[in-house]
Amino acid sequence: MSNIRDLPNIFLEKGRTLLAAISQFVLLLQSDSKKNHKTLLRPGTSLGEWQRWKIASKKEEKHAARSAIEIVSSSKAEPLLLDASTAPPLAGSTLDWIVGVPTRDLIVIPLWVASQGDLQELIRLELSSKHLLRRGMSEGLKMITHEIQEERTLVVVFAPTSTPSVTTAPYLKKGHYFEAAARLLPIENVDLVLWKELGEVCFGFVKKNQYLWFSGSGENRVNSFLTELIKRLSSHLQAESVLTQIPQSVRMIGSFSMEERLLLQENLGISENACDLILELPGPTIPEPLLDLPSEQAREERALQEKKNRIKKIVTLALLGYFFFLFSGASNLLVKKMIVTHLSHQLSVDASSVRKANDEMIEWQEFRFAIDPTTYALDLLAAIASQIHGEKIRLISLSDSAGRVQITGEATDVSQAYHFLELIKKAPEFQEYEWTSSQPKLAGKNSVKFETEGSLPHAKTSPE
Repeated sequence: MSNIRDLPNIFLEKGRTLLAAISQFVLLLQSDSKKNHKTLLRPGTSLGEWQRWKIASKKEEKHAARSAIEIVSSSKAEPLLLDASTAPPLAGSTLDWIVGVPTRDLIVIPLWVASQGDLQELIRLELSSKHLLRRGMSEGLKMITHEIQEERTLVVVFAPTSTPSVTTAPYLKKGHYFEAAARLLPIENVDLVLWKELGEVCFGFVKKNQYLWFSGSGENRVNSFLTELIKRLSSHLQAESVLTQIPQSVRMIGSFSMEERLLLQENLGISENACDLILELPGPTIPEPLLDLPSEQAREERALQEKKNRIKKIVTLALLGYFFFLFSGASNLLVKKMIVTHLSHQLSVDASSVRKANDEMIEWQEFRFAIDPTTYALDLLAAIASQIHGEKIRLISLSDSAGRVQITGEATDVSQAYHFLELIKKAPEFQEYEWTSSQPKLAGKNSVKFETEGSLPHAKTSPE
């Protein structure tokens, strides 16, 4: 038989099941709200080449900083190249991807706008007035404030192209964040940066260690057309007061030949000492904060994924609520069942005592008929009390000794006293008694006192 002491163990088992469901729900919420950006996908130097890098999380950086072996002076762990030529992210991948958007799939525009007002709205108006605002561009528009003067502000506007190139589209479909690949390069302390990206030479103008403008050239090597393009764009940006001077220093990242280097120096008038060459694509530098420049297709995928996550949360909440109510109902029924079982057991234990008491009561009732009721004063008192009706008679004393009964009481008047005495004489319990009564006496206002004595025939006569 179940015991009520088993309740804690049963509740513990049920509670573990409920805790498991809650843990799954919390993990689902954390997976959507607290993602560690651990994997970077960025375009390489050759056509069709994409690199996959592991970026240390904040927890790993803290662990590296506390390590007893100091490899570098910086507390940040260096990125680790996992794959020099990787495939696009698979659908449903659990990794947290940062995708470097190729330069050819981005639009970069430096603008001067008024310092007063909503910057986003002012940027849209400025782009619209220059017929640069294209379809779908507003939704992915991001900007970096570069310089603030008295009445105007220089901003650099970034936006993904409406239609990514065929070769890069599969890589731009999946990802949690999308950052410009150009912003992953080291651009400190130079005015001009040239690098190779997916087989194309790209270049960008830098001021105060921030890009003012960058773009692809459509060329696969440095030539006279490219150097003329850089000079014209430099003059144009100077006319727009975006640049204050032509580039005085350059950094070339990638496998550029000595001929290409000399051609760039000669056409741009840059000294050899001001030309920095990095033969291999260096490890990525993650800017903070990330711009997040998803393409239109990526935004649709993101919206679809968010919708799926919301549905998952709703279903999980519904199942959790259902399970909670089911658990509550089952627990309630279990408690009631245990209580009923306990009470049934208690009743079965008490039933034998009740039966024993009933048997004794029956025996007593059967035996009581064999006893003279006049022998017991309590029975006599019960017989006398049964003749009192209302408040007109009050019994004061009763004595029973050796077959003699003496009754003393009060009545409201003489007639009530005599009537009560007659009822006593006619009672079945007192049929064998011989009664003698004295005259009722006045005991007070609206009250008379009466006395009577009854004796059995075998009773001893009281001494005179």
